[in-house]
Amino acid sequence: MGPSIAASAAILRNGPSRLPLLALALILLLWGRGAEATEIYRLGVGDMVQVAVFGEPDLGGKFTLGPDGSITYPRIGRVLLMDLSPEEAAQRLARGLAGRIPADHTVSVDVIGHAPVFVTGDVQTPGRHEFRPGMIVLELVALGGGLRRPLAPVTGAALQLLALRQDFADQKLFRWSQRVERARLRAEISETDFDAAGLSASGAPLDMVAAETALFQIRKASLAGQIAAFDAQRRALDDEIATLRESLQLHDRELDLITQDVEATQQLANQGLTALSRLREIQRQHSELKRDKLDVMSFLARARHGRLEIDQRAAALQESRAAENAMALRLLELAIARTEQRIASLTASIGAASEDLEAGANRQLPAATYIVVRRTATGTEPVRVGDRDRLQPGDILEVDRHLDELDGRQPTEGR
Repeated sequence: MGPSIAASAAILRNGPSRLPLLALALILLLWGRGAEATEIYRLGVGDMVQVAVFGEPDLGGKFTLGPDGSITYPRIGRVLLMDLSPEEAAQRLARGLAGRIPADHTVSVDVIGHAPVFVTGDVQTPGRHEFRPGMIVLELVALGGGLRRPLAPVTGAALQLLALRQDFADQKLFRWSQRVERARLRAEISETDFDAAGLSASGAPLDMVAAETALFQIRKASLAGQIAAFDAQRRALDDEIATLRESLQLHDRELDLITQDVEATQQLANQGLTALSRLREIQRQHSELKRDKLDVMSFLARARHGRLEIDQRAAALQESRAAENAMALRLLELAIARTEQRIASLTASIGAASEDLEAGANRQLPAATYIVVRRTATGTEPVRVGDRDRLQPGDILEVDRHLDELDGRQPTEGR
């Protein structure tokens, strides 16, 4: 609103002494343009007005226009103010009070509130909003968050693309885990070191490389521990075999000596030079020594058998570990091939989903239509409006984007 006429008159009276003439002319020009641009507001249902009567405080107060556009005013009764400007409403009240108050008591009417407006339908946040004089349809739509976008098809494509990309990232991560595991298996099979540094440099996740390195070291240490145990058993058996061989050599020498004693004693006994009991004693010693030798030979055979069994168990352990790694590597190679195929398929699917999403984003949407349900003195009336038409207090704006037409569905009943 520009400055009032009274204020402008005061400026004119005092202007030459306080403002340059150019500034004074500019103020008058701006006031004139503001007055031309300001549209006279017409009262509507739900508006709240402040009525003041000079010298009559009991006639002042706040009044709200009812559904029929009227107020109930003291000393007059019901007064229709619908479609009147505030100045015209003041004149109508003054005419109604004529003869009831002194002629010099002026009446003024100021609008202090409006009925709210509502927006429903295809907007982001339907609801109630304060009315502003001069409000147009686009302004109310903007207060409602703007036109509702066709979320269903676009969001479906976007969610599909998001899921495909997540699956693609998971498969790439899974492929890295397979590659790192394959490198560990190959190192175990070839009995070489695990190339953790090379894998990390090639882009493998550090946590995966660290986990496989730890597993490689554990399995290597376990195998080395078992082989070391077999080696210890071999050394123990080798020592036992060596001892038993020495024992056999001693037995052989003793048997040679005692055999000579038996022969000499036999000759003496034949000549009657010694008692037969002496001969029997030496023969018993000879027999006992032969039994001892047989026992040692039996122990030696068992020790050699144990040594052979240790060799077989050690060989079986290494063969089992090699077979286990070979089978795991074979299955892993198959899994890697399937993962590569899955990644290739996801790459193609992501491309197709991206094209679908772009096509959905670029599609031509139907133009929105607007219907205002407006209260009148006789009820409510639907009015077809454009996006730049002015609204009135209490209007209910219905927005239709015709989104049902995008997928060939029948429009919702009532639209």
